[in-house]
Amino acid sequence: MIEIKNLTKIYGEAEKASGQTVALQNVNLSIEKGDVFGIIGMSGAGKSTLLRCLCMLETPTQGQILLNGQFLGALQGEARRAAHRQMGVVFQGYHLLMQKNVEQNIAFPLTLVPHNKADVQARVQELLQLVGLTDKAKAYPSQLSGGQKQRVALARALATNPAVLLCDEPTSALDSLTTKSVLALLKDINQNLGVTIVIITHEIAVVKSICNKVAVIDESQFVEVGSKKEIFENPKSDITKLLLGKGGSTNE
Repeated sequence: MIEIKNLTKIYGEAEKASGQTVALQNVNLSIEKGDVFGIIGMSGAGKSTLLRCLCMLETPTQGQILLNGQFLGALQGEARRAAHRQMGVVFQGYHLLMQKNVEQNIAFPLTLVPHNKADVQARVQELLQLVGLTDKAKAYPSQLSGGQKQRVALARALATNPAVLLCDEPTSALDSLTTKSVLALLKDINQNLGVTIVIITHEIAVVKSICNKVAVIDESQFVEVGSKKEIFENPKSDITKLLLGKGGSTNE
């Protein structure tokens, strides 16, 4: 479904005094339809840059990202917009529109292309029910808890019926009980809607809870990729051992 080939992202210019920062270097990854794929690493490892490249908010310096065989970097116009609609994104910090209520936030992606008003309202009601917020339709983000905001963000990301849901640190600001409910919702979305999910996180418990595959990123490169079982039971890199609390050097 998603193929990442030799992906490199470099910020800055070598000629300038500030120099360059290599955020991703020669990254390769395959994500299959139906996966709940966890990408885990410490802060600054390159996780969020990878997500921004996946959803086309950043242009890779080198390499390719393919979605169902389509090279995203070559798409323009309507083809590019159609690819965007195939990827729902839940950003860290929610990024809700504070002047719009819950149902308006969820409907927002559907207002970017022509839709029948009744169809939009029906879709919004369907999503409100899915995320358990039918009683909050007229509430504004400032009136919601962190968990409720995350559910609105999830509903909005699902508005266009995407094939892939990209989540950047979806539980980092939530308490443990709310985290469990959000992860249960993501698992339900994956299993019952057939949506492939990519989760960017630094929390090993999130990966343990719902992911079937995992990639560990460290200093802009993947150091381990495989099934959750094989990587968690037999970690090879120091950073993976550190994340799992099994020792390892902090110098990697």
